[in-house]
Amino acid sequence: MNTEDQANQAPTDLELFRTIWRLALPVLIQQALIYLVGLSDTLITGWYLSSDDLAAVTVATYISWFMGGLLAVVSAGASALVARMVGAGDCDEANRITGVAMSLGLIAGFFIQFFGIILARSIVLGMNMSGDSAEAAITYFQIIVAVGPLIAIRIVGMSCLAGAGDTRTGSLVMGVVNLINIILSWALVVGFMGLPKWGIAGVAAGTAIGEGVGGILILLALIQGRGGLRLRRSTIKPCWERTRRIVRISLPTVGETATGITGQLWYLSIINRLGAVSTAAHGVAIKCESIAYLMVGGFAAPAGILAGQYLGANRPELAKRAANMCLLLGNILLAFMGVTLFFLDEEMFQLFLGSGKPELIATGAPMLPVVAFAMPGLATINVLATTFRGAGETRTPWYNATIGFFLFRIPITYLLARPEDGSFWAMGLKGAWVAMLVDLNLRGLLLAIKYFKGGWTNTKI
Repeated sequence: MNTEDQANQAPTDLELFRTIWRLALPVLIQQALIYLVGLSDTLITGWYLSSDDLAAVTVATYISWFMGGLLAVVSAGASALVARMVGAGDCDEANRITGVAMSLGLIAGFFIQFFGIILARSIVLGMNMSGDSAEAAITYFQIIVAVGPLIAIRIVGMSCLAGAGDTRTGSLVMGVVNLINIILSWALVVGFMGLPKWGIAGVAAGTAIGEGVGGILILLALIQGRGGLRLRRSTIKPCWERTRRIVRISLPTVGETATGITGQLWYLSIINRLGAVSTAAHGVAIKCESIAYLMVGGFAAPAGILAGQYLGANRPELAKRAANMCLLLGNILLAFMGVTLFFLDEEMFQLFLGSGKPELIATGAPMLPVVAFAMPGLATINVLATTFRGAGETRTPWYNATIGFFLFRIPITYLLARPEDGSFWAMGLKGAWVAMLVDLNLRGLLLAIKYFKGGWTNTKI
């Protein structure tokens, strides 16, 4: 068999699975470590601080997603283009795209820093927060956005490396981020070794310092060279044509993210009307459910990476096979997660809150069996949306998110998430989670229909 025949030979299912697993394992670790950043903040706050502080972490976490959303204007397009160039064997162009993306990301990071600090109070108060919980949320958010430029470097750099097939570097960096975050946040809450007891500000400071170090490490890794990518002075120069391509591909993802952020904040503002206990319980329940997101992310990321690389190599049939396998694996994994959420709801809440705050456990634990039935939709959305983005077809996930939030989740939440009074239409916090259940499963169904029609493999970028 000659070299060309070997290059064109399709891998067996076992070989394809090994490729997926090689990419998935570091992503699973990386996702778990990203999750631990928020998890450690919730655990420390839940164990040592008040319900108002825990409600503040819930709200500020939602707002912090805004940073990643804005950075999608760079990271989504850069990752798709890098994957295509690597698949086509054009590593020089992959490096130029990475350089331009890092420059754009840094600019976006300064934008987030400046406006985030100025607008934090208006955003928090606009979400129906008040009193001590509002002040705590403002403090937390302002401290985090202070390191916006370094967060931007980490997110964009890790996206470019993932597009090139290097998912390990990001995992190692997130390990360092978590170590710093957990130790410093805890130390600045309890006053370890004579350090000041800063309360919620200490939780945020530990997180911000860890994120800042992560940005520096990703920058150093790209300067030294990883995954075939290397930052050089010549590659970070402004280039209108590459900027245009990155932004053109990313804009629908920015629209999707803006839709998601707007929908999530609107959704949370409805829940906030139920009081601080419901908000705090909702935040802990979200942390439990988020384990499913990080698990399925391990198979969503390879689906996007391989879709981009195989389409770049003009092998659409392999892109489909890889995505199909990732979809199957993701659904199997979340089926087990659904069983866990259904049967171990109170135990998961006690892990976050200890034996204290029984009112939060009583309010929030019953949400987990509800969302257990949303696992098929959640798996399908994550794997297929990432596949579309990896292929450069970024409009479909945006349209899907818009339909889900504004036609399903928000209207149903308004209808059902009202203070309980014994009537069917006043379900309290559970009404909001029923709305989430409907939204996720219907969105998953719509996305699957679009995917199996197959037109996404013809996307031109």
